Amino acid sequence: MAAALRKQGELGDAHDYCSEATRLSLVSGDQCTYAKSIRIMGDIYRKKSEISNAYRQYESAMSTACSMGDRLCQMEAMDGAARCLEALRLQQKICNCRPLEFNTRLLEVAMAIGAKLLIRTVRVRLCRIYQSLGDEEHEDEHARAAQRLEEELELQCGACSLPFGYDADSLEALPCAHILHARCAHEILRRRDKKKKRVCPDCEKSVSSRLYLQCEDSHHSTFSLSSLPLHASSAV
Repeated sequence: MAAALRKQGELGDAHDYCSEATRLSLVSGDQCTYAKSIRIMGDIYRKKSEISNAYRQYESAMSTACSMGDRLCQMEAMDGAARCLEALRLQQKICNCRPLEFNTRLLEVAMAIGAKLLIRTVRVRLCRIYQSLGDEEHEDEHARAAQRLEEELELQCGACSLPFGYDADSLEALPCAHILHARCAHEILRRRDKKKKRVCPDCEKSVSSRLYLQCEDSHHSTFSLSSLPLHASSAV
């Protein structure tokens, strides 16, 4: 409930649910739930722009997860902490060194687990850090690696060939299950030229003009990968 409410922007209710979950996990001695609840509390504080409080929650979650050997929880907490450091870096409150070191460690953990989406996000983050440092060699290295992952995970719109997640765009799934930017999907449905058939750009299956799409306004975001990865988890 706390995680869902946070994503909906109900931060007050999310905080209350998360606090109760933390209390109950301490009473019952459930370390796994405790680590997860304080990690989510970190997400809530980060959403409130209370970066210092958020970072402390992530640090505690990392420590608890590490003591249990829960690498997934550790990775999620590290990602939250990395987002905090990135926010401070962009605000020029810290230098590039600490975010660089921390994201390099996070990349190692994510690669050990095999979390490809997070690997891509961290590489994009590292690419930006190296760009700020003027290190073109490492910047290009991470940019190419992120590009390969985007292609492997099919994180590009088949219609416009632009990657998902860099802008707060809505996404739409066609009946064939291929995902496009909402604006691109609507453009396909609006076609009136008989020479340009209404087909999925990925598999070329026909798309009915009567197909109902969830989002009619492509400027209103219903789902964006930028919250996972580059901003933050708001997922993330």
